[in-house]
Amino acid sequence: MNKRYPFIISVLAFVACSNVNTPVVYSSSVALYSDQGADPSCITATVNMFEWMGLSIQEVSSEEIRMGCLGNFDLVCFPGGDMYQYSQSLSAEGISRVRSFISNGGGYIGICGGGYFAAEDVYWMGNQLPMESLELFEGRSEGPVDEFEQVGYRAMAQINFPDTSHPITQSLPNPSWILYWIGPKFTLENPSEVEILGEYDSGNYPVMLAFEYGSGRVFIIGTHPEFEEDSDRDGFPPDSTLNDMGSDWELMENAARWCTGQL
Repeated sequence: MNKRYPFIISVLAFVACSNVNTPVVYSSSVALYSDQGADPSCITATVNMFEWMGLSIQEVSSEEIRMGCLGNFDLVCFPGGDMYQYSQSLSAEGISRVRSFISNGGGYIGICGGGYFAAEDVYWMGNQLPMESLELFEGRSEGPVDEFEQVGYRAMAQINFPDTSHPITQSLPNPSWILYWIGPKFTLENPSEVEILGEYDSGNYPVMLAFEYGSGRVFIIGTHPEFEEDSDRDGFPPDSTLNDMGSDWELMENAARWCTGQL
């Protein structure tokens, strides 16, 4: 069995009281947005994924973000869900708090809805949504992707890694198969300012990006790596209609470590 060790990031340590020989372990902390718009199934799978990594995770609300709670964390994650509701729930004040957190050195992971939310402009069904987004990169997020229409916008998507030298993608299977579920593709105004780590095999559209924002780091992905189609460790029974062809959690562990400066 492969052993998983928590990342050495935070200055806060916890000691297991039941065993005096347990060493001091430092754990990074993750704020998971779980308020309006966040899909409950995505929250469940994402919590299980981060816990598998050994991370300390706490679900946070829009109000808590507006009150400055992100200062207590190393990483914030916006999971799959409705990006328009994210914007409405956070309001301009909450959005500003998220930007400042990243700019001051925090990490950001956006999955599907959280990926939509990161773009400068957000498009849904061909129409630009009247919303304030995080605007972490110049360009747009657009979805759903037309190439998946015939399968009801839910299927295993082949994702090709054009850059296998990046710490997030190195040593991972290329291509990988990750669940597509009404997620975005990304159009970039300044491609030189971001790293395209993954592209849909159908259409070659960017689907996975990594870049710096101020002193912080951002990773966004349009698909759903938090779900384990052939295992129940994500909190759901295996889905025999989908072939996972391997777990995507190692990819996300690399992303979390990169966003928090450990890779």
